[in-house]
Amino acid sequence: MTTTEPVYDRADVQSGRALVNHHLVQLGIGENWVYGVSEHGQRTARQVVPEDVGVCRAYVLTEAAWPDGAELCVTVSWSPDAAFSRDYHRGKLPAGALEHWQERVAATARALESLGYVVEPSRWSSPHYHHDAEFLVYRLREGVPPRGRPPVTAWALVTRVPPNFQERIWRHSDRSPEDVVRDVLRKTGWRWDEDEGPQAPNGRVWAHPITQMVWPPEADRCTWVTWRPAAAFARSEKTGLLPAGAEDHWRDCLARLRNALIDGGLHLRSRERPWSPEEDECAEFLVYRLASRD
Repeated sequence: MTTTEPVYDRADVQSGRALVNHHLVQLGIGENWVYGVSEHGQRTARQVVPEDVGVCRAYVLTEAAWPDGAELCVTVSWSPDAAFSRDYHRGKLPAGALEHWQERVAATARALESLGYVVEPSRWSSPHYHHDAEFLVYRLREGVPPRGRPPVTAWALVTRVPPNFQERIWRHSDRSPEDVVRDVLRKTGWRWDEDEGPQAPNGRVWAHPITQMVWPPEADRCTWVTWRPAAAFARSEKTGLLPAGAEDHWRDCLARLRNALIDGGLHLRSRERPWSPEEDECAEFLVYRLASRD
């Protein structure tokens, strides 16, 4: 088992995930990998998970979704022990599954809090609907008080939107958050990343799902949008240098992107620090639609 604590660098999006995963293993609730060599000389990797308590894994989260004042933030999923996992073929929970879920979610939060993390379990995670429980796990800058969590009644949605146990995928008539953003941008001339054709002068844009745990309470659609500059203004892979005009390209394209989304009735959230070609390879946003919008 690796005992050296990974170094956290906010500029490296994977380092926060690595640090929290390391701590999860040290707490006895994380996933560990044992590496070796087979009798035939091939490298091997064996997954080792805790017994009886389930297993936790940390995942990268865009800074656009971090709480104000956070210096590190990830999501953590907890999966129940195999003996208490839902039987999806019959749609039933084993005896003791609910108690196992409640006990381990609380214990996981306490364990992480003992290391100085602020832990917010998802209010929506339930063994009746989900295969795992989610947590927002973060550290605040010195002197920043933890935020107050809104009451459950503050959530604007009456029922959970997909994906959940009853509605695992978005129906075409509903339109997924990614579909909503793609349609808005295409109407204003933006090229989606998957679109065929010549290199887009405004760069590449795409979106992928983000946990509903970080959706704004007033949103009925929310997605993680990424923009990358056009190839002519991207950092050189050979020299690491930026081409002339890169800063203007970033400033102009991000302004046009924001305007296109806002004019299409959508809202944006970004990180506290400004995006810059000197420090970043791309820019990321939470883009969402208000629940009251048709």
